[in-house]
Amino acid sequence: MNENNDAKLRDLLREAFRPPENAGLERDLWPSMLRKLDQGSARRSWLDWILVALAGAWILVFPQVIPSLLYHL
Repeated sequence: MNENNDAKLRDLLREAFRPPENAGLERDLWPSMLRKLDQGSARRSWLDWILVALAGAWILVFPQVIPSLLYHL
């Protein structure tokens, strides 16, 4: 490629990949993240408790699955 083609290609790429106008953040997100962490742990839903109970029952009925569960953790 010659210099003319390089300049033309460079201009086409600049037009195609313009930087976004509002690329910056509106505000700092770290203070709100710290507030959420200070509020405590998230609430557990009833579905979570049902899944824990089912997993416990599954382990009691089929104890041979314990090594495979530990492997996938």
